Amino acid sequence: MSQRRNRRYTKEERDFIRKNYKKHTIEELAVTLGRTKKAIRGQIERMKLPLATLERNQGFNWTSKKIGFLKKHYRKYSDEKIGEIIGASQSIVLRKRLELGLNIITRKPYIQSGYYRQYVNGKRVWMHRHEAEKKMGRKLAQNEPVHHIDGNKLNNAHENLYVCKSRAAHGTVHNSLEEVAFSLFRIGVIKFNESKGEYYHTCQSDTEG
Repeated sequence: MSQRRNRRYTKEERDFIRKNYKKHTIEELAVTLGRTKKAIRGQIERMKLPLATLERNQGFNWTSKKIGFLKKHYRKYSDEKIGEIIGASQSIVLRKRLELGLNIITRKPYIQSGYYRQYVNGKRVWMHRHEAEKKMGRKLAQNEPVHHIDGNKLNNAHENLYVCKSRAAHGTVHNSLEEVAFSLFRIGVIKFNESKGEYYHTCQSDTEG
């Protein structure tokens, strides 16, 4: 177990973290790379990336009204939905809910860090990994990430799940998608809207750009 925790990060993993730490939470990075949250946080610190300055990590003002809303609706709404309503990130709502002892035990799937989670046989599991294990007919190793082929992390249809042999292989999958996107840009299928700072497909109207 100690060897797994102390395993060195590959260049592909470090590149993936550097590209994605601003837009993904620590938990999301941990799930993608098959690492623990503590390990991801430690690697980010070693890479001297300014995690603390990100907006999602700034202090959130939990007023009595917002806490009351959380207590009243935590069984009805997901952490993500509550966050949208009160202006907080999903991770901030999750931390506060657990701090208040508002635990959710349900057989219904719920969204956490952009993925479905669910209690199966009394154990909380990530549904994309659970479904991938059913597809493969075996348990997945911790260092076998599951890639959603269509980019939709909530689509756990077996044909949409690809089990990568390693975290480096998962990085290669994402790099290949990025290269295809840039190839489409170079031939004009995809364009960039400078006023919005977004790429778009040319089947969309250019009139706003």
